[in-house]
Amino acid sequence: MNCRIPNLLTLSRILLLPPIIFLLDLGTATAWWWAFGLFLAASITDALDGWAARHMNCTGNIGIFLDPLADKILANVLLVYLACHHTDWIPLWAVLLLLAREFTVQGYRSMAPCLGVIISTGRMNKWKLVFQLISVGTTLVGLAWRPSAFILQPSTWIFLGLALYTGIWSMIVLFRDNRDLWQREAVKMERR
Repeated sequence: MNCRIPNLLTLSRILLLPPIIFLLDLGTATAWWWAFGLFLAASITDALDGWAARHMNCTGNIGIFLDPLADKILANVLLVYLACHHTDWIPLWAVLLLLAREFTVQGYRSMAPCLGVIISTGRMNKWKLVFQLISVGTTLVGLAWRPSAFILQPSTWIFLGLALYTGIWSMIVLFRDNRDLWQREAVKMERR
C-alpha cells in the first residue's frame, strides 16, 4: 500500500492539469490565483514523489516510466496553452522548439533499449524542467496580479530562454555521448 503513495503523487500532476486549464479559461484574477495554487501543488509533487519512493524503498518500473511522463505533460501542456492564449508572455516559437526537442530526445531514448542501452535523464534535463515550471509560474502570477507584470514578464522570458538553452545543450550532449548507438546491432526482442 505504501508503495502506491509515490506513484499517486506522480499521477496527481497529470490529474491536476484539467482543473488548472479550466481555471485559466475562466480568465479572472481569482481563477488564475487558484490555477497557480494547483500548479504549485502539482510542481511540489515532483520533488515529493522521488523523496517518497526513496524513503519508502519503493522505486519501480511504473514510477520510472510515469515520473518523466508526468513532468513532460504538466510543463508542456501548460506552456502550449499559455503560448496559444498569452503570446505576449510565452512566445509560441519557443514552445514549439522545446516540443521539437522533446520529441527528438524521446525518440532517441526510445530507440536505445532496442540496442541494449538505457539512457538516463541527465541533470540538465532536470534544470530544463525547473526553468519551464518557473516560466509557467511567473506567467500565472503575472496574469493574476497585473501590477507585477513589469518584472515577471521579463523574468518569464529569461527562464524560458534558460529552458531552451539547457534543453538544446542537453540534447547535443546526449547525441554526442551516445553517438555509437547508430553502429550497434539490435538486440533480440520478445514479440507480444
